[in-house]
Amino acid sequence: MRKSSVDDPLFDRKNTQDNTPAIIHVTVVKGDKVKLTLSPKGCGSENMGALKMLKPSDGVDGVIKFVVDTVRNAGPNPCPPVTVGVGIGGNMELATYLAKHSLTRPVGEHNQDPRYAELEKELLHRVNMTGIGPSGLGGSTTAVAVNVEYAPTHIGALPVAVNLNCHAARCAQVVL
Repeated sequence: MRKSSVDDPLFDRKNTQDNTPAIIHVTVVKGDKVKLTLSPKGCGSENMGALKMLKPSDGVDGVIKFVVDTVRNAGPNPCPPVTVGVGIGGNMELATYLAKHSLTRPVGEHNQDPRYAELEKELLHRVNMTGIGPSGLGGSTTAVAVNVEYAPTHIGALPVAVNLNCHAARCAQVVL
């Protein structure tokens, strides 16, 4: 992989020459196995993500509008057709994590909650109605999937994050 990490994000921007440090998330679960999930991303798609702190009264319509607007504003930059990751709930930090984590779910595997599975289908339909299409050249396949993950949140909040994967959608898992 191309050496594309810098040690200081603002001032020096000196290349680390080894793509470190990696960003690692750990979840402790029951059992005697370890599952490793690797999901390297390029910044063409990563830079197109967004976070918005909606009002709870914005509801489902507000979430749909924000997701579709984010994809529309990204246009061809994330190398469509994309996979759209959406995180809803938690706080600012958790919503963005959920959006990224949702992208590790295989295309075609829907959220286990039927309400969120329906939301995924509606979002996919609406995103594909933008007409951005493959490579931004127009068409009806702007996204191949929309994956939504959610978490409990404060009564006064409705954080929503969108994270886009380019057409390559690199992800690998192994259980040890």
